[in-house]
Amino acid sequence: MSHLSESDLHRLRTALSHKRDELLAARRATEADQRGIADPEPEEADSAEQLIEQEAARRLGEHDAAVLADVERALQKIEAGRYGLSEDTGQPIPIARLDALPWARR
Repeated sequence: MSHLSESDLHRLRTALSHKRDELLAARRATEADQRGIADPEPEEADSAEQLIEQEAARRLGEHDAAVLADVERALQKIEAGRYGLSEDTGQPIPIARLDALPWARR
């Protein structure tokens, strides 16, 4: 028996779906931006700035990919009836924590 009401689950499922859509849209935008970068002979300063921007985008992409995996996992747990329980202890995750971070695993 879950400590979450149907209303809680609906609200959190909606939040997770929105976050998933947001992350997927950001990924598509980043991929489109990367395809659009084509300066045949950038100046040295421009090249360095471009490398910094690409590294920042790569790091953000890695973070977003990790969050997306957690969001997908949380959505699967909702469908399986195991959502809202700590993966370490099996104890209920407080609703305040889930409201703040719906993909919380602990």
